[in-house]
Amino acid sequence: MATSTASIHTRATTTTAAKVASAAAVLFAVAFFWTVASVDVPHKANDAKLLGWWQQSSNQLSGIVSQYCAIAAAVLFVVLMNYFTALARKTTAAQWTAFARTMGLIFSTTLLVSAALRGVIGHMVKVDGEPLPGLEVLRYSTALNYNVISSVTMTALGLTILAVSVVIVRTVVLARWAGYVGLVCSAIILVASAAMIGAFTIILSLLWAICLSVAIWRQPAASR
Repeated sequence: MATSTASIHTRATTTTAAKVASAAAVLFAVAFFWTVASVDVPHKANDAKLLGWWQQSSNQLSGIVSQYCAIAAAVLFVVLMNYFTALARKTTAAQWTAFARTMGLIFSTTLLVSAALRGVIGHMVKVDGEPLPGLEVLRYSTALNYNVISSVTMTALGLTILAVSVVIVRTVVLARWAGYVGLVCSAIILVASAAMIGAFTIILSLLWAICLSVAIWRQPAASR
């Protein structure tokens, strides 16, 4: 009787963990989307236009909002990767699983760096009461943030998606279709990141996250 009760408790716990991971994947997609959608510094703008954009209080605030969205996305991605690692730890793809976890942590770390870059100007002006920095600083801060996202962050994410997808296809720890979707998305993301335009493929990472959420939610209870 005690064994049966323990078994039921374990099954309920794993089912809850799967639901949490599935929700984390969707929330990650939402948070990552708003990380980039909440702020849009004008590209190739002249000095007057760029300075005018940053002088607006709403735009300074949008940088802070973007920062918190990026922090949320980084934390949610760690939750998702912890579940996937636990799910795949007993499979025959241990090395790919470890690689996925490592690259996932690197992605979250670089996303936190990007979060700081996104919110630094707004924090200086609205929180610390400092004057708006000069145009050189504004341009450099913006360029640095875009470079971090387009190359470093998206490369780490592309490699994470690749590793997760390989594990899924090899072991069928989740529905194999999710692995094939991930392979396609990761290939495009990595090529774009190598060309330093990885930010344009963020939409693919959102698609992958939602597909992974569905695969986790619909996996058979016995495999959780």
